[in-house]
Amino acid sequence: MSELFNNVGNSSNLITGHINPDGDALGSALAFKLILDSKGISSDVCFDVKGNIPSNLNHLPINLISNNAMNKYENVYVFDCGNSERLGSLEEIALKSDQVIVIDHHIEPSFGDIQVIDSTAASTTQVLYREIISADIEIDKNIANCLMTGLITDTGRFQYSNTDYEVFQIASKLMLSGAELTSISDNIYGSIPMNAIKLQSEVLNRIKLFDDEELVVSYVLHEDYKKFNIESSEIDFLIDSIRLVKESNVALLLKEQDDKSFKGSLRSRTKLDVQKIASLFGGGGHKAASGFSTTLSMDEITTKVKNAIRSQA
Repeated sequence: MSELFNNVGNSSNLITGHINPDGDALGSALAFKLILDSKGISSDVCFDVKGNIPSNLNHLPINLISNNAMNKYENVYVFDCGNSERLGSLEEIALKSDQVIVIDHHIEPSFGDIQVIDSTAASTTQVLYREIISADIEIDKNIANCLMTGLITDTGRFQYSNTDYEVFQIASKLMLSGAELTSISDNIYGSIPMNAIKLQSEVLNRIKLFDDEELVVSYVLHEDYKKFNIESSEIDFLIDSIRLVKESNVALLLKEQDDKSFKGSLRSRTKLDVQKIASLFGGGGHKAASGFSTTLSMDEITTKVKNAIRSQA
């Protein structure tokens, strides 16, 4: 029996996830929304989005997302978010609801009355897929495309170390349900704005390799967004560009924010756990891919990451 769908009812329902949602958060939340719609269950999908949702996710039914959340809901379903602070402006609404249900694949969520969690899963859509199958719910083409999006993005096109046999089994079954693997992959990874490509060249020129730690680091300055006329939501792919350096096992991309703080993205292609590194900055994620925010300088961040890598050696 599905723990998730056993708790769905005809009450007021909010579906949400972490601030500035990625393909996994959007894919899982929108798949759940489509299922509730098919059952005639009312729900709102809302996120705290700074700027715009990345254009490489416009194959998803973004039109289902509302900008007008109510002040109070009986149930709040949180996807791909293990810390209530990462809900942004929706945190207060979630915490004052009657019940919070967290569906996630990150380690040890810090909130949720009901937690449907598997930290070994590659994506939240993988966790949701299992619940859908347990509840004997039909997966149509639109739901399959949403679920596939999360699988693709959180496994880095099935390249990260979290890609196991179950991931491929689910992907194949989603294709049988109509998921358009090729077009989704092309939209996410093969369709990049020209200005983002120009910025990529700048970021690649800034790469620094630390041989002892097998760490590669680069950065995006706040002024780059204006210089290249690009939104921050369009450059998430850059971490996958710098991680290509053959001599590195860990990649770190730092993005300067309006207030001069930094958001960091970490990737690992070995057994080294970057979630542990991100947690040193109050961030999180999973072993192969994690992120954080900090007010430390770039040099301070780099030193802290290098020390953390050595501690895991």
